[in-house]
Amino acid sequence: MKRFIFLFFILCGLLTESCSKNDSLINEPPKETPGTDNKDDDDDKEDTSNGLKVLCLGNSITRHEYAPSIEWFSAWGMAASKEENDYCHQLERMLCQQRPGSKVTPLNIADWERNLSMNLNTLLDQHCKDKDVIVIRLGENVEDKTAFKTAIGRLVSYCKKQAKHVFITGCFWKDDEKEAAIKQAATAYGIPYVDLRGIDQVGVTRPSTGDILYDLDGKPYTITKDFIIAHPNDKGMKRIAEEIMKAFLLHIKDDDTAPSYAARSFTLDNPQTFVFLPASHTSMGRAVVVCPGGGYGYCEPEDNYEGNGWASFFNERGIALIVVKYTLPAGNCQLPIADAETTIKRVREHAKEWYVNKDDVGIMGFSAGGHLASTIATHSTGDAHPNFQILFYPVITMGAQGHAWSRENFLGKNPSTAQMELYSNEKQVKTDTPRAFITFTEDDTEVPPTVNGKAYYQALINKGIPTKLVSWQSSNGWGAGHGWGNLGSFVHHEELMSQLSDWLKSF
Repeated sequence: MKRFIFLFFILCGLLTESCSKNDSLINEPPKETPGTDNKDDDDDKEDTSNGLKVLCLGNSITRHEYAPSIEWFSAWGMAASKEENDYCHQLERMLCQQRPGSKVTPLNIADWERNLSMNLNTLLDQHCKDKDVIVIRLGENVEDKTAFKTAIGRLVSYCKKQAKHVFITGCFWKDDEKEAAIKQAATAYGIPYVDLRGIDQVGVTRPSTGDILYDLDGKPYTITKDFIIAHPNDKGMKRIAEEIMKAFLLHIKDDDTAPSYAARSFTLDNPQTFVFLPASHTSMGRAVVVCPGGGYGYCEPEDNYEGNGWASFFNERGIALIVVKYTLPAGNCQLPIADAETTIKRVREHAKEWYVNKDDVGIMGFSAGGHLASTIATHSTGDAHPNFQILFYPVITMGAQGHAWSRENFLGKNPSTAQMELYSNEKQVKTDTPRAFITFTEDDTEVPPTVNGKAYYQALINKGIPTKLVSWQSSNGWGAGHGWGNLGSFVHHEELMSQLSDWLKSF
């Protein structure tokens, strides 16, 4: 490997001796000459069998279309002087020295940086087809840094399903918070991180006003806009290409295979936890911690409709499922709270081993388990704070109109007004409470939605928390309109599963 890296640096000095004198990002087919068969002798043919098809996802540094309104008269990576000098073209030439026939394609997805909730399938499916490698090099235009932590993981997860190899680089413009999010995504999903820090140097790897660029017709023009000089010049582009190429040499080998692992399940203790992990080809790096119901009087994860039976639904969607058999409180509410918090922390502690993104861990609860889940969502902090919540016919309030049995088991027979207020979670929603999916039927007489699910939904909306409510007027005779979980006999089962699946894809 050292010999290959040494050769790479020699090759970097020979860029002009590229795969072909007219090498371009999109290779044109050879022109046919009438009256000839256009066949070369086999001995003269270059072996292109191990060439790689690479897709570079980025922003204007990767490619910017012709835009005379900002005095950009080119159509490649801003602000390379010529097409062949942007980092994608330079990377392609470097790669062709090792793997003849390789092709690097740039794609500007700056719109995604500005709208992190965009549908990735719609945005990228047609571009990712048949790609061997995807390089993610973006982040400079992101303004919502909090949303970026989850969104970059979702992008990495998507790319892993499209290509054998995925690489991610840091930002060209220094930003410690974005860099941390990118590095975290690389670690969580087990992909190489390419450090670009130190490349951006004003006056060295950036152009200056007055420097010369060339337009689409090869005519020179002078830079006058500050927007353009914020981008890397030819030297900066070369440095970016070199760092990516070094990562390729270290991580892509002729006989290597992408990380592969089968779906697996196992049980942990203290608290007893049932873990179900999806296979590598479906994994998206997300995890859901489940709190079964039972009025805080029992907790049975093996009751499949509110526990382990959800494994196939989530695993088929690439999501890890972790079901916790929390300790029954018997009046000491800190016991189940501690078990739920421990489980979320445990998922994050095992994030690398379980292929989970630490910033994409949610909590799900049914009935009293929904109260426990909403308690964690509104009270817990730090590594115990979930990124999203899913609540089925949840107990929410501990007030007088709430579910008496759950309140007694959770807080004891004679709780104080302060205790009931503290754990009436419709009153505890804050601006950092995570997004939610809430479902119930209006005819639930066991846990009336008006003071529970509906009240919590309204509190979330009032704080501007993204919330999806799925409810129906009637459960069509289901016992007390409560406790249907994922049972196929529930009249709204198919619609419920579809709605939940769509919501999970939305962020």
